[in-house]
Amino acid sequence: MSSYVFMKLLETRAGRYDLGMSLLSLGRISGIYRAVAARVPEGANVIEVGCGTGGVTGRLLARGCTVTGVDRSASMLKVAERKLSSAIEADQLRLRVLDLIQLDREFADASFDCVVCCLVLSELTRAERRYVLDEFCRLVRPGGLVVLADEVAPRSRARRLRYRLTRTPMAALTYALTQTTTSHTGDLSQALAERDLEQIEHEAAQGDSFQIASGRKSACHLQPQA
Repeated sequence: MSSYVFMKLLETRAGRYDLGMSLLSLGRISGIYRAVAARVPEGANVIEVGCGTGGVTGRLLARGCTVTGVDRSASMLKVAERKLSSAIEADQLRLRVLDLIQLDREFADASFDCVVCCLVLSELTRAERRYVLDEFCRLVRPGGLVVLADEVAPRSRARRLRYRLTRTPMAALTYALTQTTTSHTGDLSQALAERDLEQIEHEAAQGDSFQIASGRKSACHLQPQA
């Protein structure tokens, strides 16, 4: 998945993003989108953070979910709007241009059944990741689900070395073209566990360099009356 550092370049050409991602992933990105959406319960009220052109969004809608899609790129959302116009007309989908740091000002606590975030955390600094992960836990209702998918460093030493050798020149080229890049996120399941989420599940893909993880927020328990 190291070729996904080129996402930053593709994001400057929103109309070509879907085709570019398909080519970079050798057609595997569609399967990842499906696997992410499959973790979300049918009919859930979902906020998808960094929804981009709607790759995961369309599959959530197919599961009967009501989706609020947010992304900081207006051009990416324009593509999603064209692709998913029928869901917008049916009030099943709302799209908003929104930076991640605005989440705490725009949405109340426990507003959603599920938070979904795919291929976004790797674009953030460590401090930003901590903030948005805390926000995800705030946004999801008790008993709700947080679903993450992103690039991670392989666990085995040999795969980790191969990953770095492959990724470093790609990252350098992407930075030269866009002055931005991405970095692996660390273990997503561990990040969820550190926030006291429960029933954590994860799966690896692409030689352990990509991970899909989900965790459930603890349900509220009524305290006995004194």
